[in-house]
Amino acid sequence: MKPFFQYLTFILIILFCFSCNKNTNKNSEENIPVFFTWEAEGIVPNKTNFVKPEKELPEGAFPWAGTVSHHLLADSLIDEWFSRLASARDIKIFYILSPSHWKLSVYDWALTDGKWKTKNGFVESSKEHTESLSKALDVPYDHRVFKYEHGVSVLIPYIKKYFPEAKVAALALWGEPPVNTVKTKKLAKVIAEHFNIQDKDSFLLISSDFSHKSNLKKTEEKDAKTRAFFENIPSLHWTSCICDNRPSIYVLSTFITEKTQCTVQRKATSYDLDDTGNTEDITSYFFTFFWEKE
Repeated sequence: MKPFFQYLTFILIILFCFSCNKNTNKNSEENIPVFFTWEAEGIVPNKTNFVKPEKELPEGAFPWAGTVSHHLLADSLIDEWFSRLASARDIKIFYILSPSHWKLSVYDWALTDGKWKTKNGFVESSKEHTESLSKALDVPYDHRVFKYEHGVSVLIPYIKKYFPEAKVAALALWGEPPVNTVKTKKLAKVIAEHFNIQDKDSFLLISSDFSHKSNLKKTEEKDAKTRAFFENIPSLHWTSCICDNRPSIYVLSTFITEKTQCTVQRKATSYDLDDTGNTEDITSYFFTFFWEKE
């Protein structure tokens, strides 16, 4: 009888451990943070003036990165940018580099393994990628940043619409000058360990708006410098790009090769989209694709 009771005890221990693991996993799933997007909250973007496209992404081009606005005022332009991206390639993982507005981040970089709610379901974080980034950057998750970070949440519904199965690895950082070059180079090194331009599954998404809080004349002057950067890569330095996410522009610049092309799909300002707005507080937008010429 003794062997029988030993065997029974062994089986009960195995079942107990399995039950504990199952409950732990369940609780872990339940504790994943949920962030609400404008779409999930029932917000409908305002209709805006039409802004004609500048250039089309060439047929056959394979974009590996791009810049896109995170202002909902630019809804129609954001939507068209994602539509063109979806027609060019499939994407399984978006590496989103966003400004951390209002300095909410406790650490140098904010990460989360949370998920975002849209009207068509959730966009989840890739836990594999976020955990790896967290370890490489030596920072824990900072979920509360993403409850308010529109640099990510504004873009999520478009990802769900055009790439319904895609996951994200979202990272938020302070984007205004002066740029801490040591920390920015560390970020670039870590991103390069996770992403490369030949990867058929991933995309480097730079969430950024450009000139801020200027009148028409000053905005045009700033945008001329930014345009020169986009249209003369790789010859011009990344600091020519005037935006609210400069460290991420540096990261982007480290992937540029002699064969890299940049297509400026659209350039607009908040005044172009809504000419009833404040002419002393204009924001500008550049929608771009980066790809390699054969």
